[in-house]
Amino acid sequence: MLDNVFLTPQKQRELKVFRATNIAGDLNLAALAEQDGMSYVEFYRTFRSLPDELTADALPDQRYSMSASGYRQLLIKQSVAYQIIYATYQVEITSLAQVLTKLKISQSTLQRRLKNLKAFLSQRAIRLDLSHMRLRGDERQIRVFYWYLFSDVAEDMVDLAPKIAEWMPAATHYFNLPTTAQTPRQAMQLGYIQVTLGRILSGITVSKLGYVQLMEISDSAELNKLAVAMQLSTLELRRELTWLNEILYHSPYFWPPAQIANWHTIEGLSERLIADLNLTSSTHYFNGLVNYLNACISYVITTDLPVVIWSLMNPPTSQQTVEIKQAIRLSLPLLPERQVQLLTANLALILAPFVEVQELTICLWLSVDPSIHNRLINCLKAFSPYTLKIIDGITYPADLIITSQPLLVTDLHDTPNYQWENGKSITKNLRDLLELFYGIVQVNGG
Repeated sequence: MLDNVFLTPQKQRELKVFRATNIAGDLNLAALAEQDGMSYVEFYRTFRSLPDELTADALPDQRYSMSASGYRQLLIKQSVAYQIIYATYQVEITSLAQVLTKLKISQSTLQRRLKNLKAFLSQRAIRLDLSHMRLRGDERQIRVFYWYLFSDVAEDMVDLAPKIAEWMPAATHYFNLPTTAQTPRQAMQLGYIQVTLGRILSGITVSKLGYVQLMEISDSAELNKLAVAMQLSTLELRRELTWLNEILYHSPYFWPPAQIANWHTIEGLSERLIADLNLTSSTHYFNGLVNYLNACISYVITTDLPVVIWSLMNPPTSQQTVEIKQAIRLSLPLLPERQVQLLTANLALILAPFVEVQELTICLWLSVDPSIHNRLINCLKAFSPYTLKIIDGITYPADLIITSQPLLVTDLHDTPNYQWENGKSITKNLRDLLELFYGIVQVNGG
């Protein structure tokens, strides 16, 4: 995850403790520490190190004034690694000395803090040039990296380069996009256009397009006007607009709704992947996978770039990777080795979250303090290898019923149940509950 790239282990612990303690009422730190796999001392010290101002103006049902996602974005933005990336995008930052002075750290400390970031970038053939405070590599890939990172932390790119705002209306005109997003997809598209304009403002343009055909642009007067404003030749601007068109409408980054390529074997590849990886076989998902594979294959073939550049999910097992490659070879035998490797690596990451996972239904019938209720749910989720469907009330069928009052035998229908004992400590209740829960997981094959 990007957390591992930009956050130190200490900051990752802070985020973990923040998430666990962002509930109103009294906290049982020992139980929360156990739930998160931390020692009590480590958990307590981390909890006490959280800034006091976080508790100001908190919502009634929360301890802190911001959400976990908001706090995560704040921590990433404050990190040394992010500050370096932020500086590489800015036009006026051109020397490492400027950044070191601002961060108030030594160059040796900087190198240690950048270790994970450099490894992350190198996997995508991007190099961090500290001597000139710039990213080096395939400009197409660099832009996708900036776009994803800035989108993830809700960075306003116009603040980084105000000139962008002047060029946006003319640039979006070519893609029939509004200057203000009306849908999530439009927000992503506009964000990528902003990244592109910021890079052009820094004097960096796309030098290669792969096998992409140049756009047919008839509005030459408007084109020339924009080229003059951006200090580009008409040919350079055409190339930039062509690449924008390829990204916005032909790449899988924006989940295009229609098929991109006309490969008769795509459906066979989809079926093979679903069978090999035990993916859900719903019609909705199957149709989506067909369209997505079309976009992935078309994009890989025309650009020779990875389909995705971030690692937000755990890499699948090596066996899954082998099965994906085998499915591609059998369904698309004429695909060159380079494209097979790109598709394999990226589809492995893309498909990992969709591998079918056992879902357990947990029914809660509790008359306890809300903080205990939330802690119980968080504990089960933390220790479950499966996804959990939590239901307040008793329903059937269910895999586990948790109550704070005795149930009639006729209520059980042979469903495992745990009665929360108010006279027992929260930690002891959770331990006994988890012992029962582990038994249920083993029965289901976990």
